Formats: sequence, structure tokens, C-alpha cells
Amino acid sequence: MSDQEITAAPESGETDTIVETVQETSQPEVATTPSSSIGDLEPGMELTGEVKSVTDFGAFVDLGVGPQGLVHISQLARRRVEKVTDVVKMGQQVQVWVKKIDKQRGRISLTMVKPATVSLKDLKPEMVLKGTVTRIEPYGVFVDIGTGRDGMIHISQLADGYISAPADVVSVGDKIDVAVLNVDRKLRKVDLSTKAFFHVEQREKTKPAARQEEPQEAEEPVPTAMELAFQAAMQREKDRTKPSLQQLVSGKASR
Repeated sequence: MSDQEITAAPESGETDTIVETVQETSQPEVATTPSSSIGDLEPGMELTGEVKSVTDFGAFVDLGVGPQGLVHISQLARRRVEKVTDVVKMGQQVQVWVKKIDKQRGRISLTMVKPATVSLKDLKPEMVLKGTVTRIEPYGVFVDIGTGRDGMIHISQLADGYISAPADVVSVGDKIDVAVLNVDRKLRKVDLSTKAFFHVEQREKTKPAARQEEPQEAEEPVPTAMELAFQAAMQREKDRTKPSLQQLVSGKASR
């Protein structure tokens, strides 16, 4: 960022147009608690477990309750996962949430996708949310705002001023304030902005001093072909009318 400086805006004074805020408390999170048996588990509970085995369709996680829970490949991440090993490895400690429990058959269905804590129907333009940067692309930034699907900040909405790349403003993992621009509930798409929170101070580039060239001597004009021919003709005429040395000597003798 050689030509610009990005600063976070003050907490007050620059966000008068944003009139509402949403706290991620619509669905209180269940704290991670140790469980001794499958009977202690409830849907939505947040737990930490160890990956014990990996298959083509998912990963089995030991929660310390007896039967292992299964994280299906579709529940490993919000994005499409081609291979389970692209996300988890055996022996890895992972954070999971309980989806379903079949206590009679001893089956536990888990997910590694954090459940939504904010409903799309509650979102309105100009609301302010807390979010976490999850991905950075050349065209913008994706932010987890608790809706179950990341919102996006287009590069033109990242800062109040010109920036050349989103990474000049934020990094993955940053906790930031975002303002809602638009909500498409049908497509589950949320457009966000951080213009009110990041300001870019443009710096004028110092132009190098103009190099003074040394004065050049005036060049003699080069005669054209026509001028050369005319000069040659004039010289021949002079030579024709000029008396020869013999004529001059003869003239002197006759005198």
C-alpha cells in the first residue's frame, strides 16, 4: 500500500446513516460441555472431538460418549468438498455440532458447519452486523455473519476510497463490522459494505523533476536536390564565362 493508507473509522461520528444493529443472539449458542453418554446429547449442542477414521463419504469423530458421530462429506464445510481429506485428517481435533441423534440405534449425525444464529428474514438494509472474514477473492471479500451462508463485500464497497486489492484492507480471520446493503432471501444472498468503517487516504505521487536537456548547436540546413542542381548550374556558367589563364597572358603580351 505505497500510495494509500487505510484506517478504521471511529466508533461514532461516521455511521449516522446506519440506524439498526443486529446482535447474534437470535439463537443462543450451546456451550461446549463434556458428555459421558449419548443420552446427554441434544441437537444443536457444540462439542469438540477427535477424527478417528476417514471414508469417502465422511469422517467419524469420537466425542467421548461411546458411539462415534459421523460428519457427512456434505457437512464438512459450506463449500463443495471433493475429498474428505481436503478438510480433515485422522487424529485432528475438530469442532462439531449435533444435527440428529438416534439414541436407540446409537447413531449420531454431526456437522462442522456452524448453525445459523441470525435469520435472513430479520436482516434489513443499513443494519450493522459483526462478522468474520472467511475468504478473499480479487473481486471482493466473503464474511460469516451468522446466517449460515457468507455475505459478500464487493471490492468497491470495502473502503471509502480507491484500493487495488481486497487484501490491502482485511485478512482472513479478521473480526469486522459490516453494513447490510441488500438481502435476497430467495437466493439466500446478502450484499455487505464496510465503506463506513474503512477510509483510504490517497497520497499524491511526487512527479520527478523534468530533466533539463543541454542546449544543442543549431544545425546547418541540408540543401535539397533542386538547390544542389541549381548551384551546380551556376558554377558551370561561371566556369564558362571566366577567362582562361592563357587568354589573360595573351592579353598582357599584346599590351
